[in-house]
Order: sequence, then structure tokens, then C-alpha cells
Amino acid sequence: MVTILLVNLRHLLLSAAVSPYFRHLSPLYNMLIGALLTDETFGVALQRSTGSAAISEKWMHGLNLTAYLNWSLDNIAGAFLGQWIADPEQWGLDFALPAMFPGLLVLTIQSRNTLLTDILVGAAAMLIAVGVSVLWSPSIGVTFATAAASTIEC
Repeated sequence: MVTILLVNLRHLLLSAAVSPYFRHLSPLYNMLIGALLTDETFGVALQRSTGSAAISEKWMHGLNLTAYLNWSLDNIAGAFLGQWIADPEQWGLDFALPAMFPGLLVLTIQSRNTLLTDILVGAAAMLIAVGVSVLWSPSIGVTFATAAASTIEC
């Protein structure tokens, strides 16, 4: 339970990272944006924020709601159609979700002018994640690496 708590604390970091774009909103609207924020929508919002100074709340709500609607519809489709896919690994379906994150990362790095800093922060995060994972658990390693990378990047 503690590991799950620590891993899911990333949502605190994600919400904190997008909060400057929504300071003008009421706490209720900020809660709605934060409650629907996912790793994927954060990545897309971060990508968009590098190209402009502002992210509108309507755009963010549209992004979050679209992501949840797609997730719901895809789960329903998977429940009904998944029985006809005997070996999902054969089609690479077990890798589709993890493969999305490097794609978002590459798009974000390409849109920024800080390639060297991004590489150094990524390398530091990997070293911290591996080092802490050896001493404790991989989940704690990822949590420490995320906190350290966020601190270094600021």
C-alpha cells in the first residue's frame, strides 16, 4: 500500500506542474482539471505549453474528457472483442501503452531548446532510480528520481 501511495504521488507533481497555467481559475475548476489529469494528458499539455504561453481551461478539459472517453470506449471494445485475440503479445498490444510515453517524450524534447539539459536531467534521474532501487524498491527509486529530476529542472 505504501508503494502504491508513493508511485501515485506523481499526480501531485503533475498537477503542480500544470497549475501555473490555471491560477486564474477558481479552486473548483482547478480541482476538476487536476482530478482528470493523467500521465498522457500531462504529456500532451506539456507539449502544448512549450509552443505557447497559455493553456486554456476549455482545451485542458477537452483533452482530459477526450482521453477518458477514449479509455472507456476502448475498454468496452476490449471486453467484447478481446476474446477473439488469442495472443495479444504476438501483435505487440502489450507494448502499445508503454510505447506511447517515449513518443511523448521525444515530441516534448524536440519542441524545447534545452536538449543538453534534458539529457543531463534524464541521465541523473536514471542513475538515481537505479541507485535507490538497489537500496530499496524500484517504486521508491522511481519516486526519488522523479522528485530529483523535477527539482533539477526547476
